[in-house]
Amino acid sequence: MLRTDDLFLGGFALTRGGELVGVEVRGGNGRRVAVFQIAGPDVDQAERDYFRGATSVDLPFLKLQVRRLKDKAFEALREEERDARGEERRTYHRR
Repeated sequence: MLRTDDLFLGGFALTRGGELVGVEVRGGNGRRVAVFQIAGPDVDQAERDYFRGATSVDLPFLKLQVRRLKDKAFEALREEERDARGEERRTYHRR
């Protein structure tokens, strides 16, 4: 399992067949960070390839995965802020 707050590493692992299994929010002193949990048989190798820099990637697919992670990160951060303020989750229905 890969745990990272690096959007590009996470996106790269997803392009290599990893699956996003969770997002947790960590940090303190006003600085909150989303940490992605990515599972899959090749995520460890993807991390090694990422840091070695000797790899290639389908750039449009990487951009799509990075965008997905950003959306999930902001969603998790907003949800934590709502929980911290004690607000209940509201669902709005369109008529």
